[in-house]
Amino acid sequence: MPSNRLEQFFGFTSFGESHGAAMGLLIDSPTPNLDFPYAALRDALNRRKIHTPFKTSREETDDYEILSGVFEGKTTGMPLCIIVRNRDIRSSDYEAIRNLFRPGHADFAWFQKFGIYDFRGGGRASGRETLVRVIAASFTDEVIQPIQISTSCLQIGTMRCETTSDTHDNPFHWQDSSSLDDLYSYLQQSKDRGESLGGIIRLTASRVPAGLGDPVYEKLSANIAKAMLSIPSVKGINFGDGFALASMQGSEANDQISSQGFLSNHQGGINGGVSNGNDIVFDLIIRPIPSVSTPQRTIDREGKDHWIEVHGRHDSCHIPRLIPVAEAMLKLCLADAIQHQRLIQGKATDLVSFRESLDKIDEDLLLLLYRRRQIVQQVKEYKLKHQLPNHDPIREQQIISRAQELAKELDIDPNIVSQIIQLVLNSSQ
Repeated sequence: MPSNRLEQFFGFTSFGESHGAAMGLLIDSPTPNLDFPYAALRDALNRRKIHTPFKTSREETDDYEILSGVFEGKTTGMPLCIIVRNRDIRSSDYEAIRNLFRPGHADFAWFQKFGIYDFRGGGRASGRETLVRVIAASFTDEVIQPIQISTSCLQIGTMRCETTSDTHDNPFHWQDSSSLDDLYSYLQQSKDRGESLGGIIRLTASRVPAGLGDPVYEKLSANIAKAMLSIPSVKGINFGDGFALASMQGSEANDQISSQGFLSNHQGGINGGVSNGNDIVFDLIIRPIPSVSTPQRTIDREGKDHWIEVHGRHDSCHIPRLIPVAEAMLKLCLADAIQHQRLIQGKATDLVSFRESLDKIDEDLLLLLYRRRQIVQQVKEYKLKHQLPNHDPIREQQIISRAQELAKELDIDPNIVSQIIQLVLNSSQ
């Protein structure tokens, strides 16, 4: 399953583990002759590794290397591969707990899925993986113009930001200047106890054009939610007024419209899965980093009970480093929606854009064929176990008939569809 590939603008595959040789991404078919975003990429990586007293003491330079796809500062259209080598690795920090599952981490769940446990800093589940997302998003700046993205912090631990009116000048994007010193004191107390803190951040995308996104399964809100929830430690998302909408009446929750525009933004800028021209606003619930030195109960690989204390180099509050990652994922979602909208409106007149869209559709078709073949194999095993006939010509004819009926509704030649379905059936046998 291509779970390490993001089917977004450019479409990229990421690779690497927290304590492996390097992190990297591969953009298979980039648009040729684009200026490589050297400055934007460096700025983005610097924001992600911002220094605070509450970040991990692991010091990575995050110097990237371009292995292919760029010549004289321009993309060539060939596969673009970028890596960032891991240099400040101390896998020995994890030797004492190499057979124990850390509570709150992906260790236990991934061991159940893959049957192998990379105990070195979490492997692919580590926050280190997110730097690849930041690299990929640096290619979208030109596409999403004039959209502007901003972030503010609403809450850290039990401490809430009482105002969002001040201009923030701190890595936490805390906009209540009167309580900033109290926040740092609170964070230090938590760190001294060997604990960690999460919080809530709000992202706002302004100057978003109306019409981005699609109904039903490709809603802009759904794609944004999936992108955000793919970030390690993001556990929830609220659009607009979020939970408060549940206690409102319909007339209160609706965003009324005048000749001057919307009179409110309770829905967060998206209706029916499509942007309405209002600011897109949503909040992210960020859980605390699970690596804490407080003693906790766990089990080992054999299922035996143990106590565990996780020591080493970990963030006590990672919100400053998570903010640029969330912004990067939002940029990727918006760039993808903009590209699709240009195709719908006939504005994508270059052959590369058309081919990119067709390539993504072809990949989806192949993935569906792969999944179908897997299920067919399970059906064969089920029939063998229960001594049922392997071949069912009546069932196959029903499948072909249904496909032909749907083809007529979609104004596609039923005969061609019948041949395609028959080939699919043959390939699954």
